[in-house]
Amino acid sequence: MSIHLQHIESEIPEKTRLRGYDYYCEGRVKSVFNINGLEWMAVVQGYDDHVIELRMVNDTVVRYACNCNDEEDPCKHVAAVLYYIRNESGKLKRNDPEGYDALKEELSYLPAHVLRYLLLKYAAQSKDFRTFLIDYFKVPPRK
Repeated sequence: MSIHLQHIESEIPEKTRLRGYDYYCEGRVKSVFNINGLEWMAVVQGYDDHVIELRMVNDTVVRYACNCNDEEDPCKHVAAVLYYIRNESGKLKRNDPEGYDALKEELSYLPAHVLRYLLLKYAAQSKDFRTFLIDYFKVPPRK
């Protein structure tokens, strides 16, 4: 399902959209960042923190994922992030190849389980990163 940012109201079911809008208005959308101009990641505070991943082309979401177990598709967490991006994306830097300091600051606010999730996700996608982690965590042999 693709969702255009300007058509959230007509493309997301009302119940889900309204719950997502409430989350957005309550300030539950945290740590939103644009990775490479197309990929977005965010954390939404609910009962637990939920990690949302979006892929957008020309203000249209072409892929989305959330680690919640809501049955709605898309879920309220995705809807909340879409409202945030639509209404507040001017505050976010896009295509920031030198955004190391901003990323470092954002990572400092993420809970440990979200950091683990991100590390494992990237390790599953990148053999080089997976090898780096394996080497990093090797325990030196005991004497």
